[in-house]
Amino acid sequence: MAHLTLLLLLWVGVTVSTVVDLQRIIIGGNPCERQYHVKLRVPAGPSFILCGGSLISDRWILTAAQCLKPGRTMYADLSVHPGGQVQEVEITAEPVIYTDNTSKRSHDIMLLQLQSPTDIQPIALPDCADRPQIVEIAGHGATAGGPNDERKPGNSPTLHCADVEVVDCEDLKNTLQEHFPKAYQVKVYQHWFCGQTANVDICYGDSGGGAVYKDKIYGVISFLGDPDHVCREPAAFMDLCNPDYTTWINQTIT
Repeated sequence: MAHLTLLLLLWVGVTVSTVVDLQRIIIGGNPCERQYHVKLRVPAGPSFILCGGSLISDRWILTAAQCLKPGRTMYADLSVHPGGQVQEVEITAEPVIYTDNTSKRSHDIMLLQLQSPTDIQPIALPDCADRPQIVEIAGHGATAGGPNDERKPGNSPTLHCADVEVVDCEDLKNTLQEHFPKAYQVKVYQHWFCGQTANVDICYGDSGGGAVYKDKIYGVISFLGDPDHVCREPAAFMDLCNPDYTTWINQTIT
């Protein structure tokens, strides 16, 4: 029952910043370079990774709303790619979370503003006339599951990336609706797409990283499909080709 509760919390998204600290995993990935990739973290004894994110301009980081830790100071580590000179930046500006204008409900997508511009090359927003069949995901963390594909904690000092195939979300939606109706009520009105490839997966705390295709960001890692085992269910990404999100992003960062 405990693992079901944890999965429910992960699916709820915006209200679950307390559970996304457990681990960051890109299963089946390889070392890679993403200059725009950001580590988001808060101090808790030794500083620890909270989430990923992506620079989409010289001042703005795009990530998942569940990465917010209310009342806690958040830091963004820039230039975390191999060979980069890591820059620690404190996030002092108020986070901007997408909220539906009609229902006033929050979605699992957030913008964080840097104190000053950076000269790091950002990732471009999507070309939605060219929807991808494969996206690349990225993160720091363990690079394999445990015995019987069990999820296990871990981290890697090296950024890892992996490709995942874009798949239909109906099975995941049906699972939510049948087994986790409260989570379904939260997620059904949000805009997301799914990805799944054999021997590739994300895990707790990987939220906020970018799903990228042809040097453009098409999605933000939001939630996983199986709380206990890697590589068995699709992962879900907030869909940046939804006009609600693209309009909000452009209006916020300009």
